[in-house]
Amino acid sequence: MRPKRKSESTVTPDRPEKMAKSVKKSTKPDEEVYTTQQKAAIQQFINFTQLDRNSAIRALKSHGWDAQNAVNS
Repeated sequence: MRPKRKSESTVTPDRPEKMAKSVKKSTKPDEEVYTTQQKAAIQQFINFTQLDRNSAIRALKSHGWDAQNAVNS
């Protein structure tokens, strides 16, 4: 027995065809906004450790944005 297939004639007025879902644009930008002091701490941490930006931000956030404390840990 073949499977049933929907055809144009099976669409009823009380059940319109489904529309494709629209993609929601996030209100959060790709990169977070950092203060001037935080940007300086990120750059200082990167210069000391040669880590990538995301790792530097993660380490600095966990150490209260203190670059020296984050480097020493």
